[in-house]
Amino acid sequence: MTHQRYEFARRKCIASLPENVKRLFQFVESKELTLADEALSENHYIQLLQQHSPVLEAADKFKMEPAEVYTAVQRIERYLEDHAASYEKKLKFFDMTEELQLHGLCQCNDNVKYYYFYDNN
Repeated sequence: MTHQRYEFARRKCIASLPENVKRLFQFVESKELTLADEALSENHYIQLLQQHSPVLEAADKFKMEPAEVYTAVQRIERYLEDHAASYEKKLKFFDMTEELQLHGLCQCNDNVKYYYFYDNN
């Protein structure tokens, strides 16, 4: 559950970014994830990054210098590391499985749980 909690916090932090910064970051991250899915090994992933640089593609798409894109992405990553971790600690989560089953809103299945994340912000 910790990983899902962190990912939820991270997505909320990304959503709070200014629109142009968010689009740049999501573009680069999406390209990196696509290459990671294609890669057969860690070395292959590095080769793919060199051949199809998400930073260079973003620089072209957003009409920026590659160094600007790289710096912006690094700044956003630092922001996410700092803020997502602290935001994650504020999150509360509740097991809503029984409540949903009681109201017939989900199937009874011992292998599936339904959680609700709550932040009081």
